[in-house]
Amino acid sequence: MPLLLRAALAGWLAVAGAGAAGAQTGAPDRSVPEHLTIGYDHEGKIDAQPQACLAFVKEITEWDKAQTEKGAKDVCAARKRHVDAYNALQATYRNFVKAFSVDRRLSLPESIESFKALVKACISHKEGLTTGGHNIMIDIIENDIVTSCLILGTNLLRDETAKYKAPR
Repeated sequence: MPLLLRAALAGWLAVAGAGAAGAQTGAPDRSVPEHLTIGYDHEGKIDAQPQACLAFVKEITEWDKAQTEKGAKDVCAARKRHVDAYNALQATYRNFVKAFSVDRRLSLPESIESFKALVKACISHKEGLTTGGHNIMIDIIENDIVTSCLILGTNLLRDETAKYKAPR
């Protein structure tokens, strides 16, 4: 057997043996959560029900009935976009984890932590570029900022998953 082939085989066996031993000796945890928690304010707790939106608009404005109802519809639309984007991210995350978790050569937990930081940085970046609005726009802008970053994250995970699954 050529020397280079023997060296490669010995290296592979050493890595495989270390991996098997690591599984029994408390190697780093490679598990990832089933549900992705990014860690931004009000994550997973957005109430897009009409009565909640109406109550919010009534609380911060003194508008007439028509303006209040239109405002509530606008707030609900922004909140629904946020909820839909959050749910889409969770579904895409599950597919991402399913695809990538089978390859033990990858650092999936570290990748997910970096992804969470990326989405939080996106939110922080966009919040830094807005004056925040007033009245109902405070809620609408906040939800639209988070929505755009969740969509960015969803697209990133979807693209990475498709690229990984693509025939080579």
